Amino acid sequence: MLFTASGTDTQPLCPMCQSAAAEVQYDYVKIKIVRCTTCGLWRTCPRLSADELTRYYAEHYYNPERQQAGQYEKWRDANKDVWSVNAEVVAKEARERRLGPSLLDVGCGHGFFMEQCLARGLQARGIETSPHAIEYATQTLKLDVRQLTLDQIPPDEYYDIVTLWGVLEHLPDPLLAMRQVHAHLKPGGMVWVMTPNTNALERFLKGAQYFNFLNQTHLTHFHRRTLKALLERAGFKNVRRYIHWGGGTRSGFAAAAQYAARVLCLGTELRFIAEK
Repeated sequence: MLFTASGTDTQPLCPMCQSAAAEVQYDYVKIKIVRCTTCGLWRTCPRLSADELTRYYAEHYYNPERQQAGQYEKWRDANKDVWSVNAEVVAKEARERRLGPSLLDVGCGHGFFMEQCLARGLQARGIETSPHAIEYATQTLKLDVRQLTLDQIPPDEYYDIVTLWGVLEHLPDPLLAMRQVHAHLKPGGMVWVMTPNTNALERFLKGAQYFNFLNQTHLTHFHRRTLKALLERAGFKNVRRYIHWGGGTRSGFAAAAQYAARVLCLGTELRFIAEK
């Protein structure tokens, strides 16, 4: 079934090629998952309004009730291995490239990844839009986090490393966002992007019940070709997938299967690294 976007905030044109024409992949009545017929990028269209997205984040991501219930600490402990592996691979690549230690974590949330970076000698700062997440990161974890969007970063502020873990799919204009990231990287600096994988085996098995589509804050849906194309359009070079072992609680055969899925690009996450 064909779909033509109106070009409004809730029915945006394709963020990569500005085409209105798309093909419906999954229809949830109120929203649809569509594939651009020009460049192949998938997106949610129509999408929630800005006010609806704000309420969704407050209800499902960051709120005082979750903090008072100890949910933040549970997330921190349950995923510590993930944050640790992420920080270790970033620090390792930075050392091998002889990059400086300055790092900006975009959409840093509670700051759990930043904690692990600091423990490895990186000078990590974060930007976040949720006041409640910022309060937790700055007051509880004593981290350097500011309430800023990418376009609000001072123009003379540059970093050796910029990371976006599970962030790009939430942004209304991912191409513009990556161009802004590019502008704040030092020459030779590197960016890390992790986002859900549209072509994951889980999507082929679950179809419309795939988690990436059910989360209404996920506005754009990438597979390896479209993410690579978007990063290249944003001005990055040497764009490639980064495949690593570990991160999570799997061990033995389950860990080997996870690694094989990453190699075959059938895992639930895409992880790309690129340079300025």
